[in-house]
Formats: sequence, structure tokens, C-alpha cells
Amino acid sequence: MTTNYKLKPISPAGLAELKRAEPEVSLAVTEGYFKMHPECHRGNEQTIREICRNDLQHHLNFLYSALVTACPEIFHDYSLWLRDVLQSYRQPSQHSIDSFTLLKKALLTHLNDKDHTSLTFTMDLGIKALKSTTSLSFAFEQDELTSSSETKQYSQALVTGNRKTAEERVIKAINQGASLVNASVNIIQPAMYRIGLLWQQNKISVAQEHLATAISQNTLAKAFALAKFKDPIDKTVLCACIQGNHHGLGLRMVSDAFETNGWESLFIGTDTPNRSIIEYIDSDTPDAIALSVSMPHQLLTLQTLIESIEANFAGKAPAILIGGLFFNNHPSLKTRLRIDNYYTNAEDLHNDL
Repeated sequence: MTTNYKLKPISPAGLAELKRAEPEVSLAVTEGYFKMHPECHRGNEQTIREICRNDLQHHLNFLYSALVTACPEIFHDYSLWLRDVLQSYRQPSQHSIDSFTLLKKALLTHLNDKDHTSLTFTMDLGIKALKSTTSLSFAFEQDELTSSSETKQYSQALVTGNRKTAEERVIKAINQGASLVNASVNIIQPAMYRIGLLWQQNKISVAQEHLATAISQNTLAKAFALAKFKDPIDKTVLCACIQGNHHGLGLRMVSDAFETNGWESLFIGTDTPNRSIIEYIDSDTPDAIALSVSMPHQLLTLQTLIESIEANFAGKAPAILIGGLFFNNHPSLKTRLRIDNYYTNAEDLHNDL
């Protein structure tokens, strides 16, 4: 879903007030939910209250990102995803619709009139999504339809937990002339997207998803040993996942793309605090920094990091490159950030180096 609604971003004061009021909002929504659904009292009420609080925080994370960027599609797509997850577990959407309705009412009491329009429109769009029958589509799904036999075989190996077969598919592709980056992007990446969809549809367990990730990490490591490298060019890149982003496989592919092109890559991994990234830049003075964002609420952290880099390093700041599934699904948002470049995948980066 990509539509320009011409909304204004929520004011900084409005966002600060919503965050300050979270405990009060959480209590109001939870109490209202129990009044609407008294049958919940017949279960473990304390456990249900805790679930409500946790769910509410997830709702708010996506809502804040939509409000700050004036991109209500973020909350709309999240709501479609939530509806699909509920359906896969045979849970009714009405409970979430009621929660969203209560949340909207509670939040509006803490905002000035100038911020009401954005909040109301965004929340209503989420409620509409929960009630709809529209399928949630992502930018990568077309790739799955046209994937090669190697990709499909690798994907099936991940589903069944067959490490040996998965490794053989990728190594075979490299031995037949594919580059490390090409094999990573065209075999491993779409297969991992499929794993995510299968988990969302409740067709595989969390354990299977974790195993698939571990197999792909090991496969990348073995494939790296077979890769061809250009001569060193005396340039360094710092690769990091924004704080809260625990999905580092795509960033590892980006790191490999730099290394095979002669760069030295400092891969510092997932869930990296802004403070640590600034410290690394200060001590290692990289030529570029590659940042991965997987979820909308990480956009706020990314904005803060970019501002810190500009403030701390001025004209000596490294080139800022971004990527990740979030931007692939909402590419227009990259234009709202002060960055040097954006890449949809490691192969696009590799071709640009």
C-alpha cells in the first residue's frame, strides 16, 4: 500500500506527551477491554492483562512510526499483518478492533487539536485494515514467484531442517559460476523471506524459523570461503543493525559484498545501540557506515543516530548507507532521511561499488 495522504507529522511535543502518558493510556485501554469482554475474567486475569500491555506496546511502536513520518501506511500494513496472524491462530479480529478503538479514544485525550487529524486518520486506517479482507503483500513476494529451482530446493531444505542439502544448493551455484553475493541474494534471501511468511501463517514453529536462520548463517560462512575477492582498496565500512533489529542475515550479505570488492568490513552485528555505533565511528573512522532497519519503530532510532553522526563528525562523517526489509516495503521513506544512498539488497550494492 503506497498512497500519499498529505498528512502532517505529529508535533515533537505531541509525541513526547503520548510517550509520557503511556502508563495511563495502557490502564485505560486494559480496563475498557475488560468491561467490553467480561468473559476474560473467567480465565487467568493477570496473565491476560500482561498480554494486553505487551500487545499495546507493539501497537504504539508502529503507530508512533506512522505518526512521526506522516506515513499511515506503516500502521495500515501492521494492522493487516496482525489480522493475518490472528486468523492463522483462529483468533477473532474483533478483540483487536476493540483495542484499537479504545486506544484511539485514550490517545486523543492527550493531544492538542492540531495533532488530532493525523492520529484519527491513522487509527481509523488500522481499524479498517483489521476489518478488511485485503491480502497483505510485500515487495519481495514477486521474487518468490519467479525463483529458480535452486532457490526452491534451498527453501525446502530450510523448512525440513536439512543443513547438508541447503549448503549443497548454494555451493553448487558458486561452483557453477555464481558470485557469493549473487547466490546469497537470489537463493538464500528469498528462501528466508518464505520462512518468515510460513511462520506468520502458523505453518512452521519458532524453533523451525530459528533453525532456518542458523542454517543460512552457516551456509553463508561456508560460501564465503569459496568467494573471489578483488584487491584491497584501503577503504573501510562499518556494518550494523540498528538497536532493536535482531535480523542480521541481510546485513551479513552486505558486509560480504563490501569485502569481495576489496573493502575492509567491520561487521558489529545486530541490536547495536547508537552510542556504540558513534564510538566505533570515532575510533575507526570508516569511509562508510551500512545500517539495517527491519521494523518501522526502528526508524526513530535511525533518525536519532543520523543526527548524532552529523553533530559529532560534521564534515568528517562517513557516508551513510541504509537498507532492510522495512525500506523495501516503504521505499518512499528513504527520501525523508539525510542519507547518502539506499540499497534494496546486497547485489545492488555490489554492482554499485
